[in-house]
Amino acid sequence: MVTIYDIAKKAGCSSSTVSKALNNSSTISKKRKEEIIAIAKLMGYVPNSNARQLATKNSWSIGILFSEDLNIGLEHHFFGGVLEAFKTYVEDLGYEVTFVSKKVGHQALSYLEWCKYKNVDGVFIVTVDVDDVNLKELTESGIPIVTVDNGVLNVPTIISDNYQGTRMVLNYLRLKGAKKIAHIAGPMRSFAAQERIDAYKDVLDKAGVEIEEKLIIEANNYDFNSGKNALYQLVSQYGGIPDAIYAASDDIALGAIRGLKELGYKVPEDVCVVGFDNIELTKYTSPALTTISQDKVKIGREAAKHLIALINHEIESTPGIVKRVPVELVIRESTK
Repeated sequence: MVTIYDIAKKAGCSSSTVSKALNNSSTISKKRKEEIIAIAKLMGYVPNSNARQLATKNSWSIGILFSEDLNIGLEHHFFGGVLEAFKTYVEDLGYEVTFVSKKVGHQALSYLEWCKYKNVDGVFIVTVDVDDVNLKELTESGIPIVTVDNGVLNVPTIISDNYQGTRMVLNYLRLKGAKKIAHIAGPMRSFAAQERIDAYKDVLDKAGVEIEEKLIIEANNYDFNSGKNALYQLVSQYGGIPDAIYAASDDIALGAIRGLKELGYKVPEDVCVVGFDNIELTKYTSPALTTISQDKVKIGREAAKHLIALINHEIESTPGIVKRVPVELVIRESTK
């Protein structure tokens, strides 16, 4: 482990000068401070709250990486449920969880530097901007990492079986006689959205149904207003309404239903609508929403089990491995 004495030797100064530079003391010049900090970074020095190396001592701490790139807050029904199940499982084993930040006090840090500073044993990525320049450094660091609902990162991920869910929806709608089935997809920066739109096209193609691009629209986000706006775009693009709409999330589906009502259409009399998530609210909406139920608890627990096994060296990390959790079709009023 690199110490301030190693940095002092390299910089040709005293250890006290290094300490002052790293603690942003005003008693040394800005130029000298920047030189010492640059040397420290080059040598791989990161202050560690416990002065222990991450790989050699268990800190009983897990970092949670939850970014707001998709405008998804902690209260989100799916991700909030997954996080709660994960947190409960690891806390029962004696671990504490803390949210990964890009700062310690006023000092800016990368994700990796923060994780080293906090000496976390592993990281659970819940939502993240996959284009974040700091992410690659973290995922290639060797720190045990597990993510959910995201297969583009080269780390183990736990995710609902999006293909199974999409197939259930389309087969069910086609059995009910729907010929023109539209898809309001989630934002394409979301891995789950990509899987669901790919599954939509594949299932219909294998059933011999022609794929009509004008029946596909991408919502800006997974929220209610994005669903409503996407519905208006779909009606304009298609020139009317389809027989059924398969939405990439329940919030999108509920927004679409509101849009249909504002345009004078009835659900399910004029058009059937199906969502994805099975959030609590869908039982009580009018009409109650037919949807795909994701097992939030199982996803969170599986993520926790896998991460703990990685931390304890019980299994080896397999980059890009995907564990899929089965889903269920819940039929309610919006398709009856």
